[in-house]
Amino acid sequence: MITNWELFTDFGIAGGLLLCGKLLRAHITLLQKLYLPAALIAGLLALLLGSAGLDWLPWSEQFASNASILTVVLFASLGLATDFPSARTLVTRCGSLWTFNQLANVGQWAFCALMGLVLMTFIWPDLSPAFGLVLSAGFMGGHGTGVVVGETLGSMGWEDALTLALTTATVGIFVSILVGLLLIHLGLRKGWITDFARFETMSKTARKGLVPADEQGHLGRETAASISIDALAMHAALLIAVSVAAYHAAVYLSGFHELVRVPAFVTAFGLGLAARTVLKKLGGKIYFDDKIFGHCTGTASDFLVVFGIAAIKITILLNYAVPLILMVLLGIAFNLVMVLVVAPRILGENWFEKAVFSWGWLTGTVGMGIALLRIVDPKMRSRVLDDYAIAYVPGSLVDMVMISLVPVLMMKGMAFEAISGMLIYLLCIGLMWRVIKRRQAALQPATA
Repeated sequence: MITNWELFTDFGIAGGLLLCGKLLRAHITLLQKLYLPAALIAGLLALLLGSAGLDWLPWSEQFASNASILTVVLFASLGLATDFPSARTLVTRCGSLWTFNQLANVGQWAFCALMGLVLMTFIWPDLSPAFGLVLSAGFMGGHGTGVVVGETLGSMGWEDALTLALTTATVGIFVSILVGLLLIHLGLRKGWITDFARFETMSKTARKGLVPADEQGHLGRETAASISIDALAMHAALLIAVSVAAYHAAVYLSGFHELVRVPAFVTAFGLGLAARTVLKKLGGKIYFDDKIFGHCTGTASDFLVVFGIAAIKITILLNYAVPLILMVLLGIAFNLVMVLVVAPRILGENWFEKAVFSWGWLTGTVGMGIALLRIVDPKMRSRVLDDYAIAYVPGSLVDMVMISLVPVLMMKGMAFEAISGMLIYLLCIGLMWRVIKRRQAALQPATA
C-alpha cells in the first residue's frame, strides 16, 4: 500500500520536473519558438527519466493514479469559478462561435468513433470498438479527458486505452502548435490576417514566460483576515471538500446500474457550480475569488500533464503504432476541414482568428489556442477569448455527457446508438444555427 510520504514524493518529483521544464523553456530559444508549455517539457522529461526510459525516478507504484485525483480537482475548481451566461448574451455575442464549437467538438467525437469502427472492421479486427475515442479524448480534452476516458475504458476491460489516450493528448499539443503555425503562414499568404506578431518582435515576457518585477500582479484578493484563517487556506478547504464529495457522489451514482458510470469529474463540476450558487444566495461569494480558483485549475492542469505523460507505456504504443498514426492523421484532416472549410462559413468577422484559436483547443489545449491567437491577434482586438469564455459554459455540459456516455456505449456494443445520437445532435445544431442567425439579425438594430 502506498504511504503518505510516497504520495508526497510523487508530487515532489513532479514539482522538480516542472521547475526544470520552466528553466529549459526560459533559456532555450527553440522551445520558445515552439510555444511548448513547461508542463509538457516536464512530462517528456518524466517519460525519459522514468520507468519507460532510464528508470531514474523513484515514483511510487501507483503514481499514475495521481492524474485521476488532479482531474477531479481541476473540474471542481472550474465549477467554482464558472457562471452561466444568459441566452440573450449567448445568441447575440457569440452564437456563431458556440455553433462552430459544437459542430467541431461533437463532430470530432462522432468522426473518430466511426473511423475507429471502420479500422476495426476492415483492417485490424483485434482493435477495441472504442479505439477511435482515444483520439477525440486526447485531442479535444487534453490529458484530463484522456485520463477520464482511458480509465473508463480500462475499467470495462481495455486496459491499454489510458496509455493511448495520454499519448494522443501529448501528440495533440505538438500538432496544435506545428500545424497551427503552418495555418498562420497560409493566412498571411491569403491575406486573412490583418495583424501579426513575429517571434522576434515579441516581448521577453511573451517569449520566456517570466514576468518582470515591475509588471507582476497579484494572484488574487485577500478575502479573509489571516488572524482567523488564511485566504488561500479557505479557498483550498472549499476546493478539497467539493473534490472529495464529488468522488464519493460519483461512486454512489455509478452503483445503480451497470450502464451507469458517472465519472468523478462530472460530479466535481456539478458540485462546484452548486457550491458557487449557494455562496451567491447566502452572500458568501464575495469572500471567494475566481482568480484564485483559476490558479488552482492551472496548477492541477500542470501537474496532471506531468503525471499523465509519465504514465505512458512505450510497449503498448508499439503494439498500436500503425493504427494510432492513421487515426492521428485522420483527426488532423477532420480538423483542417473544420478550420478551413466550415469556419469561414459560420464564424463571420475575424473568422480566421477564431479558427486559429479553435484549432489550438481542437487538437491540443486552450493554452495552445491562446498561444496561436496571440500571434495572429497580438492586441486581442478580435475579443475571441471573451466570446469563448461565454460559449464554453453551455458547451461544457455537452462535453460531459459525451465523455460519460459515449465510451460506455461503444464498449457495450451500442456503437450505432452512440454515433446516431451524436449525428442527430449535429443536425439539431445546424437547425439552431439558422434560428441564431435570424435572431442575431433581429437584435442587430437594438444592439447597434
